[in-house]
Amino acid sequence: MGADAASAFLIGRLALDGRQPSVVLRAVTPGPWRGLTGVHVFAVADDRLWLAQPRVLGEPAIASVPLSDVGGARLVPGRRTQVELRLNGRSMRWTVLDDAAASERFVEAVDS
Repeated sequence: MGADAASAFLIGRLALDGRQPSVVLRAVTPGPWRGLTGVHVFAVADDRLWLAQPRVLGEPAIASVPLSDVGGARLVPGRRTQVELRLNGRSMRWTVLDDAAASERFVEAVDS
């Protein structure tokens, strides 16, 4: 599933539950095989961080955590901008597919 389809999937699922995200960020992380990546879509809605992540078969899995459980977000500059999230004491990074403005709005929404 591509980034646009995964984004539409997450926004649609949130809408079905009466939620509207304040910000959405599309990102990728290296997959288990060299050269393959997985598209992840993050959203902030109703004081929760939502994630749609790919599965090998079927529709993406959706998970959420309260923003109070997120230890912060930051952008990591480089050849390709990355977003770093602290969850459960671990720092995890994803390479951002969206532009700098969307990335900054996402970090601000997570940290506010």
